Amino acid sequence: MPENKTISCSFIGGDQAKKNNATSQALVLFGAPKEAIEIFHENKMTNTEGVNEGIYFSYPCRRQSCALVNIPAPCVKKMISHIENVESKIQEHLKRFETSLEEWSRTSSTKEWKEDWSIATPMKEVKPEEERDERCPELKQEMEILLSEAIHLIKSLETDRAEAEEALKRQKSRKKKIHMKIDSWSIWRLQEIPLAVQKEHEAYLRDIVELQWHLEDRAYQLKHFEEQKVKLEEANAKLQADTDYMNARGPLINSKQNQELETLKEFYIKKFEVMQLYKQVQEELAEAIENYKNAKLKAKQMKQDMEKDIHNDEASLEAYKREIDKLNSLHSHYDTAIENVNVSIEENEEVVTEVLRETKTSRNELSALSKMLDNLKKNYDQLAWKRKSYEKEYLEAFNNYYATKQTWDIELSNVAKDLSDISIAYTHSAEENRKLGIDIETMAGLINDSIRKKSEFESEIQSLMKLRGKNDEFIKQLYRQAYHLGAIFHLTKFKTEELEDKIAEVRRKFKGREEFLKRLIRSEVTNGMMIQKKLYSIQEEQILERQDLMEKKAMYTLALAELETPLLELEEDAAKIRTAHKEHADTLNDIIEKRENVKRNVERTKKNLRKKGKKTRDAIIETEEKRSMIFKEIKTTKSKTVIYHAKIDQLNKDLKEKEKEKNILAQTLEQLKNHYITTKYKKEYVQAVFDQLVSEKKTCEERLYEEEQRYRTLITMRQKTLADIKKIQDDSLEENLRLAQEYQELQTTFLTEKDNYFNLYDRQLSLDASIQAKKQLCQLQRRIHKVWQNHFKLVVLCGQMRLAKFQTDSQESIQKILAVQEESSNLMQHILDFFQTLTDDSCENDG
Repeated sequence: MPENKTISCSFIGGDQAKKNNATSQALVLFGAPKEAIEIFHENKMTNTEGVNEGIYFSYPCRRQSCALVNIPAPCVKKMISHIENVESKIQEHLKRFETSLEEWSRTSSTKEWKEDWSIATPMKEVKPEEERDERCPELKQEMEILLSEAIHLIKSLETDRAEAEEALKRQKSRKKKIHMKIDSWSIWRLQEIPLAVQKEHEAYLRDIVELQWHLEDRAYQLKHFEEQKVKLEEANAKLQADTDYMNARGPLINSKQNQELETLKEFYIKKFEVMQLYKQVQEELAEAIENYKNAKLKAKQMKQDMEKDIHNDEASLEAYKREIDKLNSLHSHYDTAIENVNVSIEENEEVVTEVLRETKTSRNELSALSKMLDNLKKNYDQLAWKRKSYEKEYLEAFNNYYATKQTWDIELSNVAKDLSDISIAYTHSAEENRKLGIDIETMAGLINDSIRKKSEFESEIQSLMKLRGKNDEFIKQLYRQAYHLGAIFHLTKFKTEELEDKIAEVRRKFKGREEFLKRLIRSEVTNGMMIQKKLYSIQEEQILERQDLMEKKAMYTLALAELETPLLELEEDAAKIRTAHKEHADTLNDIIEKRENVKRNVERTKKNLRKKGKKTRDAIIETEEKRSMIFKEIKTTKSKTVIYHAKIDQLNKDLKEKEKEKNILAQTLEQLKNHYITTKYKKEYVQAVFDQLVSEKKTCEERLYEEEQRYRTLITMRQKTLADIKKIQDDSLEENLRLAQEYQELQTTFLTEKDNYFNLYDRQLSLDASIQAKKQLCQLQRRIHKVWQNHFKLVVLCGQMRLAKFQTDSQESIQKILAVQEESSNLMQHILDFFQTLTDDSCENDG
């Protein structure tokens, strides 16, 4: 019910309680005439009784308008208003009745009036009222309605009064329960508050110790973060300086880069021109080599032909020599025969004629033979001339060969020098380009790394600033809590000063242990932090050394890879040059040996020609046959040479194609080598990055493992300390109970004595202050008096000294000295008077 709530609140507070009390008093007043109303209903049983009962039972025990209100005061006001309406209507009815009943007999007494309108009229005297009701039916209806409403309101007020009484009983029972709870709580407070205070005090102490430890840890972390921040700031300053330097030197670097690009372009143009020249020279060299090979082949062929011709000529010379020998022998034979014939002619003249005939025939034969000899000599001379011309051509070709060889060797050496210079310049430029590219890449990488590190450092600084803000907020909260705890602690400390004197002995026992444990913990923590710092520094040094070694390794591998290819090419070129030089030397040695052999053979042939001149006849015949055979062989060899030339052309074409394929393969090999070098460098870089990441992972794992061990040791230490503290708490709680009880007893006496002591102390302070002020004044006066006396004594002494000096100096100053003495005496009198006045004043003040 809502009424219960409103009435229950009447006992708790203020104006509402007064209003509720007023309503309850009103209920009591209106509830008092209950018996009179019941008598009225019992006695006044008129014709309207059924109607009134129907109206009463048809209405609820309380109207809806009042049901919405928690306080029954509006219902009382409504009832009062209804009663006032009833009174006003009765007065109106009386006025009407006075006017309407003028015919009524004026002889009726006032008793009948009263009996007609009395409350407790008997059932026998209802006739005049019935007549009146018959006369005034409207008034009767209004009266019935008003009475039914009044009865309904009175019943509702009665129910409200009963509910209010029940609410009062409930409130009283509740008040008793609350008083019981308050008493039990006060007993509990007297018993449990000291324990709770002690527990809270110890909890606060533990929290303060933990907070101090956390604050120290946070302070150390702050120092560490500040150191890191300083390092980061230094690194950022360096990076900023580098960036500023780079920004300041940016135009110069850009100009330098542009100049280098221009020089590179010029170098590339020159390189292209040089490469074109190199290609032209290489083509010319290839053509020269081909011409050299062709000339060499032609020279070999010419040499072979010459050797064959020489051999054939030698054979023909031997044959001619044989024929000449034969002819000489025939000539000698014929001479002998002629002599014999002459002898025989002389002897036999007859035979002379025949002999003459024979001589004619022989002469004819001799003329024919001489003609034959002349022809043979002519042929021999022609052959000798041809041989000499061939020798001259051979010598000219040989000299031209050596001259061309020397010129080609000089040109080849010049080309080789130019090629070596070009290759050296190309290698230098390639190395410079590569170094520039590497430097540009490293600078770009460093710039990117610096930008990335700067962003990372900025993010870390922002995170650190956020952490710092959080830490500052947390520290502020901790300071607030500490201030709050300090205030509570000071309040409790002010109250527990006497208890601390008694507990000091117990605390002294544990302070040593706590300090010893704190020192051990701090020493272990500092040692751990120092070891951790050393490990960090060692790890950083190892990482730096590894990075340096990896960079050196990469540089050495790149240098070796770059040097291997030109070294191999140089070795191949040297081997080729050596083989070519050996071949040329062998060919030269062979040619020189052959030349010497040819000279020897020529000398031999010259000697043998003389011997073999006689044998030329038979040889000429044989040579003619052989010539025919040789001409046939020459024709066959010419046809074969044509075929061989065609094959040689095809082979040259094939060689050119193979050289082109070789060049293409060399280019592809160079590209593959470059690709291999790049892939190798990338692989090494990836391997280095992977190794670095693995090392960082290992360091992180080791760090995590060390931190886990450290936290485990701290947890074990904390658990041990908590167990010890619990034991100490259990032991100290019993003592704290006793001390708290004593503290409660002593607190009252302490407060009273404290008030008395403070009052006495205030009085004593005022008295002490006044006494000290008086003493200080007296001491100051005494000091001033002594100082003035000493001062004036010194002044007098100074005057006397001056007077003595002035007396010795001159007699004229005697008068002045006397005047000064008089003045000094006057001053002394004034001073004495002044001191007397001072002493009199001080004595009066003391009095």
